[in-house]
Amino acid sequence: MNGIVVVGAGQAGFQLGASLREGGYAGPVTLVGDEPGLPYGRPPLSKAYMLGKTDAAGLALRPDAYFAEHRLTLRGGKRAVGIDRADRRLRLASGEALPYDHLVLATGARNRPLPVPGADLPGVHQLRTLAEADALKAALAEVRSVAVVGAGFIGLEFAAICAQTGIAVTVIEGLDRPLARAVSAEMAALIEASHVAAGVRFLFGHAVARIVGPDRARAVALADGREVATDLVLVGIGVIPNDALATS
Repeated sequence: MNGIVVVGAGQAGFQLGASLREGGYAGPVTLVGDEPGLPYGRPPLSKAYMLGKTDAAGLALRPDAYFAEHRLTLRGGKRAVGIDRADRRLRLASGEALPYDHLVLATGARNRPLPVPGADLPGVHQLRTLAEADALKAALAEVRSVAVVGAGFIGLEFAAICAQTGIAVTVIEGLDRPLARAVSAEMAALIEASHVAAGVRFLFGHAVARIVGPDRARAVALADGREVATDLVLVGIGVIPNDALATS
Protein backbone atom coordinates (compact mmCIF):
# COMPACT_ATOMS: atom_id res chain seq x y z
CA MET A 1 0.00 0.00 0.00
CA ASN A 2 1.52 3.30 -1.10
CA GLY A 3 -1.09 5.44 0.60
CA ILE A 4 -1.73 9.12 0.06
CA VAL A 5 0.86 11.63 -1.09
CA VAL A 6 0.06 15.30 -0.58
CA VAL A 7 1.98 17.88 -2.61
CA GLY A 8 2.10 20.98 -0.45
CA ALA A 9 2.97 21.15 3.23
CA GLY A 10 1.25 24.41 4.06
CA GLN A 11 -1.97 24.92 6.00
CA ALA A 12 -4.14 22.97 3.54
CA GLY A 13 -1.74 20.07 3.06
CA PHE A 14 -1.06 19.70 6.76
CA GLN A 15 -4.74 19.90 7.69
CA LEU A 16 -5.57 17.20 5.16
CA GLY A 17 -3.01 14.88 6.73
CA ALA A 18 -4.26 15.62 10.22
CA SER A 19 -7.90 15.15 9.17
CA LEU A 20 -7.13 11.81 7.52
CA ARG A 21 -5.76 10.53 10.81
CA GLU A 22 -8.64 12.01 12.79
CA GLY A 23 -11.03 10.31 10.40
CA GLY A 24 -9.44 6.92 10.93
CA TYR A 25 -7.33 6.53 7.80
CA ALA A 26 -4.52 4.11 8.69
CA GLY A 27 -2.47 4.02 5.50
CA PRO A 28 0.74 5.90 4.75
CA VAL A 29 0.44 9.69 4.47
CA THR A 30 3.33 11.68 3.02
CA LEU A 31 3.48 15.49 2.85
CA VAL A 32 5.85 16.89 0.23
CA GLY A 33 6.83 20.54 0.58
CA ASP A 34 9.44 22.63 -1.19
CA GLU A 35 10.27 24.61 1.97
CA PRO A 36 12.45 23.01 4.66
CA GLY A 37 11.24 22.57 8.21
CA LEU A 38 7.84 22.04 9.76
CA PRO A 39 4.59 23.30 8.20
CA TYR A 40 3.92 26.79 9.52
CA GLY A 41 1.30 29.51 9.48
CA ARG A 42 1.94 32.41 7.12
CA PRO A 43 -0.33 35.16 8.57
CA PRO A 44 2.02 36.02 11.48
CA LEU A 45 4.92 36.63 9.06
CA SER A 46 3.68 40.15 8.35
CA LYS A 47 2.71 40.84 11.95
CA ALA A 48 4.02 39.16 15.13
CA TYR A 49 7.03 37.53 13.48
CA MET A 50 8.15 40.75 11.81
CA LEU A 51 8.00 42.52 15.18
CA GLY A 52 9.92 39.76 16.96
CA LYS A 53 6.94 38.80 19.11
CA THR A 54 7.18 35.18 17.99
CA ASP A 55 9.95 33.04 16.54
CA ALA A 56 10.06 30.37 13.84
CA ALA A 57 9.12 27.67 16.33
CA GLY A 58 6.04 29.67 17.29
CA LEU A 59 4.88 29.66 13.66
CA ALA A 60 4.79 25.85 13.43
CA LEU A 61 1.30 24.40 13.00
CA ARG A 62 2.34 21.44 15.16
CA PRO A 63 5.59 20.41 16.87
CA ASP A 64 7.87 17.80 15.37
CA ALA A 65 6.58 15.11 17.75
CA TYR A 66 3.08 15.43 16.30
CA PHE A 67 4.18 14.07 12.93
CA ALA A 68 5.81 11.01 14.49
CA GLU A 69 2.85 10.36 16.76
CA HIS A 70 0.37 10.57 13.90
CA ARG A 71 2.59 8.77 11.38
CA LEU A 72 2.73 11.67 8.97
CA THR A 73 5.86 11.51 6.85
CA LEU A 74 7.15 15.00 6.08
CA ARG A 75 9.40 15.43 3.07
CA GLY A 76 10.47 19.04 3.47
CA GLY A 77 12.74 20.84 1.05
CA LYS A 78 11.59 18.58 -1.80
CA ARG A 79 10.21 20.12 -4.98
CA ALA A 80 7.72 18.12 -7.04
CA VAL A 81 8.33 18.51 -10.77
CA GLY A 82 6.01 16.04 -12.46
CA ILE A 83 3.35 13.38 -12.18
CA ASP A 84 3.51 9.98 -13.87
CA ARG A 85 -0.20 9.31 -13.83
CA ALA A 86 -0.01 5.93 -15.57
CA ASP A 87 2.39 4.49 -12.98
CA ARG A 88 1.06 6.62 -10.10
CA ARG A 89 4.37 8.21 -9.20
CA LEU A 90 5.27 11.75 -8.16
CA ARG A 91 8.59 12.91 -9.56
CA LEU A 92 10.81 15.15 -7.43
CA ALA A 93 13.58 17.51 -8.51
CA SER A 94 16.04 15.28 -6.61
CA GLY A 95 15.34 12.46 -9.04
CA GLU A 96 13.21 10.47 -6.62
CA ALA A 97 9.84 9.08 -7.59
CA LEU A 98 7.26 8.60 -4.85
CA PRO A 99 4.59 5.97 -5.53
CA TYR A 100 1.04 6.75 -4.47
CA ASP A 101 -2.44 5.28 -4.39
CA HIS A 102 -4.00 8.74 -4.19
CA LEU A 103 -2.33 12.06 -4.95
CA VAL A 104 -3.56 15.38 -3.57
CA LEU A 105 -2.37 18.72 -4.95
CA ALA A 106 -2.39 21.40 -2.24
CA THR A 107 0.21 23.60 -3.89
CA GLY A 108 -1.24 27.00 -3.00
CA ALA A 109 0.03 30.09 -4.77
CA ARG A 110 3.12 32.20 -5.32
CA ASN A 111 3.60 35.94 -5.26
CA ARG A 112 2.72 37.82 -8.40
CA PRO A 113 5.89 39.47 -9.75
CA LEU A 114 6.00 43.19 -10.50
CA PRO A 115 6.25 43.37 -14.32
CA VAL A 116 8.41 46.48 -14.63
CA PRO A 117 12.10 47.15 -15.29
CA GLY A 118 14.24 47.01 -12.15
CA ALA A 119 11.92 44.67 -10.25
CA ASP A 120 14.80 42.22 -9.87
CA LEU A 121 17.16 44.73 -8.24
CA PRO A 122 18.53 44.07 -4.75
CA GLY A 123 16.33 45.78 -2.22
CA VAL A 124 13.08 44.68 -3.88
CA HIS A 125 11.31 42.17 -1.64
CA GLN A 126 8.22 40.05 -1.46
CA LEU A 127 6.64 38.45 1.61
CA ARG A 128 5.14 35.00 1.54
CA THR A 129 7.68 32.56 2.99
CA LEU A 130 9.65 32.38 6.21
CA ALA A 131 12.86 32.93 4.26
CA GLU A 132 11.44 36.10 2.70
CA ALA A 133 10.32 37.32 6.13
CA ASP A 134 13.82 36.74 7.52
CA ALA A 135 15.35 38.69 4.65
CA LEU A 136 12.95 41.56 5.24
CA LYS A 137 13.60 41.66 8.98
CA ALA A 138 17.33 41.89 8.36
CA ALA A 139 16.88 44.59 5.73
CA LEU A 140 14.58 46.72 7.89
CA ALA A 141 17.29 47.11 10.49
CA GLU A 142 19.28 49.18 7.98
CA VAL A 143 16.68 51.35 6.20
CA ARG A 144 14.98 54.66 6.88
CA SER A 145 12.30 54.58 4.20
CA VAL A 146 10.17 51.92 2.53
CA ALA A 147 7.89 51.93 -0.52
CA VAL A 148 5.12 49.36 -0.61
CA VAL A 149 3.59 48.53 -3.99
CA GLY A 150 0.05 47.34 -3.41
CA ALA A 151 -2.50 48.25 -0.74
CA GLY A 152 -3.75 44.74 -0.07
CA PHE A 153 -3.56 42.89 3.22
CA ILE A 154 0.17 42.11 3.05
CA GLY A 155 1.09 45.62 1.95
CA LEU A 156 -0.98 47.28 4.65
CA GLU A 157 0.22 44.97 7.41
CA PHE A 158 3.84 45.54 6.43
CA ALA A 159 3.28 49.29 6.16
CA ALA A 160 1.83 49.28 9.68
CA ILE A 161 4.92 47.45 10.96
CA CYS A 162 7.20 50.01 9.33
CA ALA A 163 5.26 52.95 10.78
CA GLN A 164 5.24 51.32 14.20
CA THR A 165 9.01 50.96 14.15
CA GLY A 166 9.66 54.54 12.99
CA ILE A 167 10.38 53.86 9.32
CA ALA A 168 8.91 56.29 6.79
CA VAL A 169 6.58 54.32 4.52
CA THR A 170 4.69 55.14 1.33
CA VAL A 171 2.05 52.79 -0.08
CA ILE A 172 1.54 53.00 -3.85
CA GLU A 173 -1.74 51.61 -5.17
CA GLY A 174 -3.17 51.65 -8.69
CA LEU A 175 -6.78 51.71 -7.51
CA ASP A 176 -8.51 54.50 -5.60
CA ARG A 177 -8.50 53.00 -2.10
CA PRO A 178 -6.94 50.26 0.02
CA LEU A 179 -8.33 46.72 -0.09
CA ALA A 180 -10.57 47.78 -2.98
CA ARG A 181 -11.31 44.17 -3.96
CA ALA A 182 -11.93 42.96 -0.42
CA VAL A 183 -13.93 45.52 1.57
CA SER A 184 -16.52 48.25 1.06
CA ALA A 185 -15.59 51.84 0.33
CA GLU A 186 -16.69 52.82 3.84
CA MET A 187 -14.49 50.18 5.47
CA ALA A 188 -11.59 51.11 3.20
CA ALA A 189 -11.88 54.74 4.32
CA LEU A 190 -11.65 53.70 7.97
CA ILE A 191 -8.62 51.51 7.28
CA GLU A 192 -6.92 54.30 5.32
CA ALA A 193 -7.56 56.82 8.10
CA SER A 194 -6.14 54.47 10.72
CA HIS A 195 -2.96 53.98 8.71
CA VAL A 196 -2.58 57.67 7.94
CA ALA A 197 -2.92 58.47 11.65
CA ALA A 198 -0.08 56.02 12.30
CA GLY A 199 2.16 57.80 9.78
CA VAL A 200 1.60 55.85 6.56
CA ARG A 201 1.54 57.89 3.33
CA PHE A 202 -0.70 56.71 0.46
CA LEU A 203 -0.49 57.38 -3.26
CA PHE A 204 -3.67 56.09 -4.91
CA GLY A 205 -4.37 55.84 -8.62
CA HIS A 206 -0.72 55.52 -9.55
CA ALA A 207 0.89 52.83 -11.69
CA VAL A 208 4.53 51.86 -11.18
CA ALA A 209 6.68 52.33 -14.28
CA ARG A 210 10.00 50.99 -12.99
CA ILE A 211 12.26 50.55 -10.01
CA VAL A 212 15.17 52.97 -10.14
CA GLY A 213 18.69 51.60 -9.55
CA PRO A 214 21.21 51.01 -10.86
CA ASP A 215 22.96 48.94 -8.15
CA ARG A 216 19.92 48.46 -5.90
CA ALA A 217 16.44 49.89 -5.45
CA ARG A 218 16.75 53.65 -4.88
CA ALA A 219 13.31 54.87 -5.93
CA VAL A 220 10.00 53.82 -7.44
CA ALA A 221 9.25 55.67 -10.68
CA LEU A 222 5.55 56.26 -11.29
CA ALA A 223 3.81 56.38 -14.65
CA ASP A 224 3.23 60.13 -14.30
CA GLY A 225 6.97 60.75 -14.07
CA ARG A 226 7.27 61.23 -10.32
CA GLU A 227 9.70 59.22 -8.24
CA VAL A 228 9.31 57.99 -4.67
CA ALA A 229 12.74 57.75 -3.07
CA THR A 230 13.18 54.66 -0.92
CA ASP A 231 15.70 52.34 0.68
CA LEU A 232 13.56 49.23 0.22
CA VAL A 233 10.59 48.15 -1.88
CA LEU A 234 8.02 45.56 -0.86
CA VAL A 235 5.85 44.19 -3.65
CA GLY A 236 2.42 42.98 -2.56
CA ILE A 237 0.25 42.78 -5.67
CA GLY A 238 -1.47 39.45 -5.19
CA VAL A 239 -0.69 35.84 -6.02
CA ILE A 240 -0.72 33.35 -8.87
CA PRO A 241 -1.95 29.76 -8.39
CA ASN A 242 0.74 27.09 -8.44
CA ASP A 243 -1.05 25.00 -11.06
CA ALA A 244 1.91 23.71 -13.09
CA LEU A 245 1.62 20.15 -11.75
CA ALA A 246 -2.12 20.06 -12.28
CA THR A 247 -1.90 21.22 -15.88
CA SER A 248 1.18 19.20 -16.92
